Amino acid sequence: MQKRFFKIIKKIQSLRYQSHWYIRFGWVDKEQNLKQQMQNLFEMHPSSSEYLYADCFYAKHENRHFIFLEEIHHSHEHGFISVSEVFKDGTYTAPKAILKLGYHLSFPCIFKIENDWYMIPETCKNHTIELWKASHFPFVWEKHNDLMNNIIAADTVPFYHQGYWYLFTSIRKDCKKFGDRLDIFFTKDILNPEWKTHPQNPVCKGLLNQRMAGIPFNYQNKLIRPAQNSIKGYGAEIELKEITQLTPEHYSERFIEKISPDWNKLDDGCHTINLYEDFIVLDAVRLTPKIKATNKNHVILEDKSN
Repeated sequence: MQKRFFKIIKKIQSLRYQSHWYIRFGWVDKEQNLKQQMQNLFEMHPSSSEYLYADCFYAKHENRHFIFLEEIHHSHEHGFISVSEVFKDGTYTAPKAILKLGYHLSFPCIFKIENDWYMIPETCKNHTIELWKASHFPFVWEKHNDLMNNIIAADTVPFYHQGYWYLFTSIRKDCKKFGDRLDIFFTKDILNPEWKTHPQNPVCKGLLNQRMAGIPFNYQNKLIRPAQNSIKGYGAEIELKEITQLTPEHYSERFIEKISPDWNKLDDGCHTINLYEDFIVLDAVRLTPKIKATNKNHVILEDKSN
């Protein structure tokens, strides 16, 4: 009954509004309430209703700030990965495509090992979990290897913890939809992995609130796993869950709080969040009247790394 109610609401909204995913970002104080600070973040909107920006991740490189994101546009058959540089005054460069392939790409999970940057984009349509390495950050990427083959897995996130690399992902196995379960694999060396399956897999199972929504982060002395909550509909809310135990033998977590898009009455969902040091980035979906959107806040992306 509850799911049917939410579907009816969505149908009514679609008659009056079109929706577009966009990016919210800014600098925060991790010692203060995070949800309150989300009210006044900067916004990065697509230049027209033909575009979509979502699945955002952050990288700080040589004191410059970059947001990696999924972009969708009719000029390319599949979703692709783009990057934008953002600045303290809220301005940003127009996202520049950096990875386009013959299959859908999304959720560009960025992380660093020593001096090198790596990315695990979602490639479930290719039945792989792929690792890419930046040869010229942030614009040029080369495939390092396939971490796993013959697997249908969504929104994969690596996380280094107490001597092990853990791979959090949601496998399409014994579930109705992505998001019903969370699986973990682990290895000592993610660049040359020998994967082992966590004995509790799926470590979480049940409602549509298990899929990863970003990289685990420390907040108020807790290790937080962000998760997508799609019970009201895909990309409706984010849940913050405290990881209370993470070892090769045991995993446990507990619910902390939900993040709902209450910063704007026209926003109708959010499903990716990343917090690193004092920077936060998340995506959201906004309902707008069925007219083309415009955007005057971006500048041309320049490669300043030479």
